[in-house]
Amino acid sequence: MKPVYKIDDVEIKRPDTFRIERFNLTDLQRVASGTMKGDLIAKKRKFYFTYNSITSDELDKILDAIWETNSIFYTLTYVENNVMKTARVYVGSIPTDYHRSGAKWVWKNVTFNLIEQ
Repeated sequence: MKPVYKIDDVEIKRPDTFRIERFNLTDLQRVASGTMKGDLIAKKRKFYFTYNSITSDELDKILDAIWETNSIFYTLTYVENNVMKTARVYVGSIPTDYHRSGAKWVWKNVTFNLIEQ
């Protein structure tokens, strides 16, 4: 299955690197004896997208989907281990570097993450 990346049904460029961070949300705290006590609240994921180089049009497509809207949450569709999956996410920061490559300007080192709701 070809890797597909969509944000609210808008297909975006395949990232050079796609990373998933899995983490537990807990309410852990130390009690008087020094041991940890707490409950597992939820299991969440954070999705990292990295583009070594991307055109303005490709970046605008991503920004239109996750930045230039009044929405806070988006549906991410992606392929993991040949299985199409979805997650409800919100966006973190989106650092970018504008770089001249000959007569053409491109965006380099574009990274952003989408955090599960």
